[in-house]
Amino acid sequence: MPTTTSIELKRHYHKLSEKETNEVVETVADLIVNFLKGKHAPGQSVKCRQERTHERNVAQPPESH
Repeated sequence: MPTTTSIELKRHYHKLSEKETNEVVETVADLIVNFLKGKHAPGQSVKCRQERTHERNVAQPPESH
């Protein structure tokens, strides 16, 4: 039976400064708030937003009159 080889991982990171930590926390908080409010990312294209709207509309059953 062949033996499996283990993969050595080398991580490249360092402890964040207080300023860097605050920036990360603020960025993540903004992402969460924007997601919950349904806002799009500033760089998101109009086409992408239209496609998402279309997908939502298609998923909803038509209204009966």
